[in-house]
Amino acid sequence: MSINYRYYRQQVFNINLPCTVENKENTRPFVIRESSSDSDEGDGRILYREDDNDRQAKIARKESLSLKLQLRPDKQDLINRNILHQVTDNEIKESKEAIGARLIRRLSMRPTAEELVERNILKTQSPAEEKKQKEEKKSYLLRKLSFRPTVEELKEKKIIRFNDYIEVTQAHDYDRRADKPWTRLTPKDKAAIRKELNEFKSSEMAVHEGSRHLTRFHRP
Repeated sequence: MSINYRYYRQQVFNINLPCTVENKENTRPFVIRESSSDSDEGDGRILYREDDNDRQAKIARKESLSLKLQLRPDKQDLINRNILHQVTDNEIKESKEAIGARLIRRLSMRPTAEELVERNILKTQSPAEEKKQKEEKKSYLLRKLSFRPTVEELKEKKIIRFNDYIEVTQAHDYDRRADKPWTRLTPKDKAAIRKELNEFKSSEMAVHEGSRHLTRFHRP
């Protein structure tokens, strides 16, 4: 219906309208009047008029695009930020070949399936089989522990010595640091000790007569 109406307007007003929808926003707006009179009382009907809001929206969109283009970083900035790579095609090709060679070398060092099975990394058994194997090992170990000799029997057979088996008992936690009574001496006590040492050196300590002058006494 819209196509017929457009064709009708072309035939009546003898004008050429845009036929494609894509060029609708890019074409200039046009106003069609039935009468060419400039008087206010003219009954000419306006068929199309561009709205001010549409015009302002177009202007704002153009300003936004121009602002974005102004804020667009330059080529050197993109290179510094590692966004644009400044390398040639040959350098890119050489880098890819080096990476491929490293990957091939790493793949050649990859362990085989047999090695993974031996290292218990690759599982070849189903979960049910693994569970059954664990139960068998558990029962075997419990049976071995039931026949295990006691410590007394091992001591009697002299398999273990008295110092190979140590019983650990609960002990009280107390300060094991040595006491330092000399840190609590008063100046009077220190003077009495020095006096006693001097008396011992002068009267009781046996000293050779030739070395008596080398005896050192504490200051009083």
